[in-house]
Amino acid sequence: MRYDLMEKNKTGKYLKYGLGEIILVVMGILIALQINNWNEEKKSNKQIQSLLNNLVKSIEEDKAYLTQTEILQEFRSNSLSYVLKIAKHDLEQNSIINTPIPKHKNNNFWEGPYPDTLNMDLINRTIICSGVHDKVIINKNILDELKSTGLFSNIKNDSLKKSINKYYSFVNSNFLIDDWNKDLAISYRTFLRDNYGVLTMELYFKDNPLKFIQQNEPVQVRIYEMIGPARFRSNNASIAIDLGKDVIHEIEKY
Repeated sequence: MRYDLMEKNKTGKYLKYGLGEIILVVMGILIALQINNWNEEKKSNKQIQSLLNNLVKSIEEDKAYLTQTEILQEFRSNSLSYVLKIAKHDLEQNSIINTPIPKHKNNNFWEGPYPDTLNMDLINRTIICSGVHDKVIINKNILDELKSTGLFSNIKNDSLKKSINKYYSFVNSNFLIDDWNKDLAISYRTFLRDNYGVLTMELYFKDNPLKFIQQNEPVQVRIYEMIGPARFRSNNASIAIDLGKDVIHEIEKY
């Protein structure tokens, strides 16, 4: 009986020892998994930070194009309104074309305030710019990489993700899907060529381009049709720039 008791004690010790070994092995596996998760998370965060830094550079490049568009379209809207009012002799007309967009501080098309009397220099500059379409290039490569690799979902900042989605959704819908204002500028050039046999630059070299506009009401209608879209596009470029700034601000806080 004493022998049986000793055997039971030995068996109990072996079981305890075996159980202890199993616990140590499991703990080792769990610790190894946790370390691996930490390493993977660290690696993921490093990749995210690198891509976010590149996203800042990409949005800054977008901003350069958007700023050019904002300035061009602001000038186009205001200057075409001016030319149309001069041509129609209705400087005092109370209409949408009599409400200018605030002049951009970096406007290099015209220095100083827009005149309210006849100014052939402004008219000539307006004619030159009337057929110019803007060029907006939005680089989505970094965003695509963030989403295709699954790293976008790993960003632990909902405000940052929201600002990124808001920016790219806006520029996509206003500058990538339907570049209709560009088509209007092309359409205007085609209209002058097909109906009057002149190009916008040839109109610039006419002795009296204002007289040409005054004598051709269809040209006045075309000019009027360009004012609203130019105003709309300038405002949208300004909104896109602000949304881009929001993204950069959120990245800097991240």
